[in-house]
Amino acid sequence: MEVSKKDLKLMAEAFKEALKAADRKECPVGAVLTCQGKIITQAGNREIELFDPTAHAEMLVLREAGKILKKHTFPDCTLYTTLWPCPMCENAIIQAKIPKVIIGARSFDYIYKTTFNTLKLKKFGPIMENKCKNIFVKWAKETGREFIVKE
Repeated sequence: MEVSKKDLKLMAEAFKEALKAADRKECPVGAVLTCQGKIITQAGNREIELFDPTAHAEMLVLREAGKILKKHTFPDCTLYTTLWPCPMCENAIIQAKIPKVIIGARSFDYIYKTTFNTLKLKKFGPIMENKCKNIFVKWAKETGREFIVKE
């Protein structure tokens, strides 16, 4: 996949959401959902703030998009996320019929090799991998989760 300037701009918006999540002491992941190249909604993780283990950035943008677009599937949308989606988010994305997901950074072997379904969802990227990965590594180390980021 060739990365366009528009993709980089939209990933930069997702990255801003990851930074906000980091400032809130959340797992620093951000997501942006677009339709026809326009941002519909964007969010960063809010699990701690909302006392909700499902309040991942991807889940939050899907919920908000449903309210905004008044539908539950988004076959005409693209999702930008700073880190490869976890299995919960991946399955929600599949359920939402989102045809394209652009990731900022690949996930880590610990997560990827044991939990991802790589057959059903087309993923493109990584783009902005160093920035997107480094903020996650920093958070993992600060919160005692170094085992997640071991390569």
